[in-house]
Amino acid sequence: MTLAAAIWSGCSEAPAAPKRTADCYVRYLKPEGQLLAETILREQAPGQTDAKSVEAPNGIRYLGSLMRAMDLQGTTTYRAERTDGYAPDHIFTWKDSDGNPYTFKMNLPPITAFSFDPATISRKKPATLTWSGAPLDKGERIAMIWESTDGSRTVPMEILGMPGQNRIEFPAAQLAKLEPGNWSLYLVRKKSIQTELSGATVRCTAEYYTDEIVFTVTD
Repeated sequence: MTLAAAIWSGCSEAPAAPKRTADCYVRYLKPEGQLLAETILREQAPGQTDAKSVEAPNGIRYLGSLMRAMDLQGTTTYRAERTDGYAPDHIFTWKDSDGNPYTFKMNLPPITAFSFDPATISRKKPATLTWSGAPLDKGERIAMIWESTDGSRTVPMEILGMPGQNRIEFPAAQLAKLEPGNWSLYLVRKKSIQTELSGATVRCTAEYYTDEIVFTVTD
């Protein structure tokens, strides 16, 4: 075997890198002022069909602070909890088992206020929902949770808006799902993205829960 062939043979036998994924989740509850962030790292070895959760050699940081590692039913989960307000940029940093560094950032603006026009909602007429805060971005949607003030009913709705929207027109057919009376409503602004980062697949979902507002629905 020639020297060149020996070198090529040695290079070709280098072990393949595992398939790596990172799943991140952020939830902020405005009424309680509580933020929860979680991350799970997984690696799938070459020739294997299952990915297993793994630990980050130096841990994972969320917004610069070290997350705590927890074993949840055999899955290594990194978690951070904060009560110091809401920052729209969610940044996670870590290194994999080979020492490769990763920095993942996702932005989810808050909804600081919202209202309907008209303020009294008719089941037979359309109404417009508007909010204070940035318009919808790619990958964002808004869930609406209606709860009758007597606690007898909950009516969820979800809006798949277009990027750039900061108002949603509700047809009467949607509002007809609500019975006449007083209803409390809170919004959940959600964003989900998937991207490739230095050879790893990163998936992240962030949710922002607003305060509740009571609306009157008429027939």
